[in-house]
Amino acid sequence: MKLALIKILLLFCCLSYSQNSIVNLDSINWEKENVNWEKNIFSEPEFVNKLEVSKSDNSMNLYASMQKECRIFGYQKPNKNSKKMILLSIWTFDVEDNPSNCPFGSYYETSSMDMELKYLGKENSFVKAALIKDQKQIAIVYFEKKWVEFVNY
Repeated sequence: MKLALIKILLLFCCLSYSQNSIVNLDSINWEKENVNWEKNIFSEPEFVNKLEVSKSDNSMNLYASMQKECRIFGYQKPNKNSKKMILLSIWTFDVEDNPSNCPFGSYYETSSMDMELKYLGKENSFVKAALIKDQKQIAIVYFEKKWVEFVNY
């Protein structure tokens, strides 16, 4: 009886590990296979979802929309080759189990985060933002300017 239970537990653990590996591979493969996706999506701006910066308080928000695409990384430095720190994406394979291994996680929208984003300024082709948790700045991240827009609210 104990042996059967152990076999079942091992099988469950292997299946769980296998599913997590598939999610990671889906995200990695998608990125490799869709190298020009940003160029294509920005040619139709009505289908692009962007981080909104409030001009009144510098808060940064992204509201999920299945009709609009986004895959927005926050980087450690104002450079796309630097470490990916956070991800906002509409894609489940990007968000579920954080396959990009971003230290601050992967999210569909900012309202699901246990922290907030505040606009700090611009640096070259990037927007500088503070990650704030419990009213304390925990990190600085950089988002490409093309993924950010300013709004009057």
